Amino acid sequence: MPGIDDISPVPLSPEQRQPTRQEELLRIAYRLMADKGMHRMTLQDVADAAGMSKANVVYHYKTKENLVLATMEWVLQRVAARVVQATASAEGRNARIRAMIDAIFVDPQRNRAFYIVYAELITHSSRNGRFAELNGWFREIVTGQYATIIDGTSGRSKKSVAESAMVVRALIDGLFLQWLEEPDWEARHKQYKDLCARSIIAFLGE
Repeated sequence: MPGIDDISPVPLSPEQRQPTRQEELLRIAYRLMADKGMHRMTLQDVADAAGMSKANVVYHYKTKENLVLATMEWVLQRVAARVVQATASAEGRNARIRAMIDAIFVDPQRNRAFYIVYAELITHSSRNGRFAELNGWFREIVTGQYATIIDGTSGRSKKSVAESAMVVRALIDGLFLQWLEEPDWEARHKQYKDLCARSIIAFLGE
């Protein structure tokens, strides 16, 4: 899946740029989940792609559920960090909104891979407490960042800011789901990105 290898938005030290064996396994697992789905991916698939024995994968993660959860946590941390970093230096609410959307709508392939896998995480969250806890953590961080952008210039009450942040998240996730349904999803990525930024700005008011 193009672009997954450079998912991390945070500048790294020379030592950190050298991926650990465990990080390589997480990258491989993420690719396989995007290509095959969580259910169809096996520990043997990961081992084969990594050029190691299944026993080595089991040594690091014990179970497929542990590997999937570790992979999703690794990906979600990077997504959240990318949004925080992108908006930190922008001045003014609308500039921060556009910077946020730039950080979220990175490119068609990476966004498609992420939302296909993330949709499965949400499905698992309704049946598995460990997945629900991870998804709740990510939702709290991302919605909190949306609230920070809204609160910075609005003067709204805390309740109003929190509710507005929920609507912003709904706009982003809803437009992404519609985009995934498009037959020409790759060509229409920029259209949806621009629509998302305009919709959020219009909702919050100029």
